[in-house]
Amino acid sequence: MNRDELYRIWKAEKTDKVLQRLPRSFYAEAGRLVSDAKAAFAATGQDQTVKAISAKELEILQRLGKEIAETRMKKIVDAALSRQEIPVGVLADEEAEFAKLIATHIGGHYNFVEELMQGVLEIAAPPSKPAETKLRIVRFLSDFPAIIGVDLKTYGPFKAEDITTLPAENASALISQGIAKQVQYSEGLITVL
Repeated sequence: MNRDELYRIWKAEKTDKVLQRLPRSFYAEAGRLVSDAKAAFAATGQDQTVKAISAKELEILQRLGKEIAETRMKKIVDAALSRQEIPVGVLADEEAEFAKLIATHIGGHYNFVEELMQGVLEIAAPPSKPAETKLRIVRFLSDFPAIIGVDLKTYGPFKAEDITTLPAENASALISQGIAKQVQYSEGLITVL
């Protein structure tokens, strides 16, 4: 692919409302074209005119590629919203999976709305926001392996004298087993309880 071919594709996408047929390897070829332009720009010498022309060429290629991708993305979404089938043969490889996912999600939402409006579907209450985990500061009295907190995050492993924050439930368990001590922090003052 060269700059003229990229321009032809850009013009066709911008002037026609339907997706134009792209080579399956379009994005790889467009990426190589931009990469080659970057290399050409980097290889320009001190001649400011050549450097300016090379920079402009790179800018144009990047803009054309981006506008082609964005225009096609909008056409794919619009087709899915209007429940139109998109022939796979007009899509580049990278677009085919995107088009399939968009069509599936939008189709699923249309089905949800139809079932809801027919009284077939009951709406459950929205999931409640998970409660925030209260944290406590502790100092380890000895080395201790990593643990999975009640918030399902991994903490540790710890060395003796390490100070860290842990979910309150985990901190309480370690304190009650004599593995750690609670630390209180206030205005730059640290107190071990």
